[in-house]
Amino acid sequence: MKDNAGIASNLSAVDAETDCYGKQAQELGTVTFDGKILSGTLNKVTGYTGFNSSVVEEQSGYYLPFLYDGADNLKMYVKTAEKQATVDKATTVNVAFLGADKATAEKAILHLVKEDGAMTEVYMTGITFNEGE
Repeated sequence: MKDNAGIASNLSAVDAETDCYGKQAQELGTVTFDGKILSGTLNKVTGYTGFNSSVVEEQSGYYLPFLYDGADNLKMYVKTAEKQATVDKATTVNVAFLGADKATAEKAILHLVKEDGAMTEVYMTGITFNEGE
């Protein structure tokens, strides 16, 4: 995790039974944030219409659930700055779509941007991607 914005300490894991827009966090996987280290396992999920009911390409793949309890307002994006989403503050869950397949998700970088432009990048290097059955 590259933390130019001082955000890392404000990111945390989601409890296993927390609802993440129609899926429990444990269905998406188990992830921990320890300072600048992200680790755990993410599961390939299919038919996840609660995440994005209008874009079929984002209804199957890998998703990173997390909580943010910092004071600053953030935007997040994974691939392009054109598709930014507002980061909700705890106790509301944030979910980032990392990619439809393992190869794409492994290379994903979650960008968290403060209003002043300072950015934290979360890399998936500590994550195991479970492709399921």
